[in-house]
Amino acid sequence: MNHRYEFWWQGQLDPAQVFLQHRQQNPIPLSPADQMQIQRVCRQHRDRGQRVENLPLYQYLHFHIDPNGLHLEVARTTYEDYLGLGVLNHAQAPLVLAVCAATEIEGQLVIERRSALVAQGRGLLHVKPSGHIHPPASPWQALECEALEELALQPHEIDQASLLGLVCSHTANCVSLVYRLHTPLDWKTWRKRTPIDSWEAEELFGLPSDQESLRGWLDASAESSAGPGHAAVLCFYEWRYGPTRAS
Repeated sequence: MNHRYEFWWQGQLDPAQVFLQHRQQNPIPLSPADQMQIQRVCRQHRDRGQRVENLPLYQYLHFHIDPNGLHLEVARTTYEDYLGLGVLNHAQAPLVLAVCAATEIEGQLVIERRSALVAQGRGLLHVKPSGHIHPPASPWQALECEALEELALQPHEIDQASLLGLVCSHTANCVSLVYRLHTPLDWKTWRKRTPIDSWEAEELFGLPSDQESLRGWLDASAESSAGPGHAAVLCFYEWRYGPTRAS
């Protein structure tokens, strides 16, 4: 367990076994003062050179598991409401749905140090790909899009994938679907590519996926990594090597 996050579910499912159930829900009730505060927060981020796009997001409401898979109940919200209300610790701050993956390339997991241009998690270690899900995309469509934009991986270059966990972050107001991905590309070939969203990472490096290296990273990065990123490496570790007390 890491104080930055908690597991709500762990297991292994095919990506096609994740289902979104949409609920029609009234917009978050915000006063004019709340709306002004949200705009002030977003403007401050933009003034610092950080990218804040007011894209639609899924607000997480509930989940359940049945023999068919994982079912997520969601409504609609926006990135500005999510960011602004979260920064303000507002009682109406929405939990939003996100995806991330421990991606293995030639025996290494892809780890980023987040750049100063991102609005959240600046300087923290995280897995790649990761990001929010923008309606009307499904979680798997969002992950494929993030893999293309952040790692320059085409969908056909992913030859293994599974969902390993559902994680609630205590620092970023998000619920993340945690996957593992594998590509047969070699590291040298892949590193020659320039992803569209390379600006998000100050640096990318490979974390060897042997048991000792993963265990050492999990212990050493507990305070320097984004919660869902740490959880993704832990999920990968337990998928490959079995349970650990850290979970």
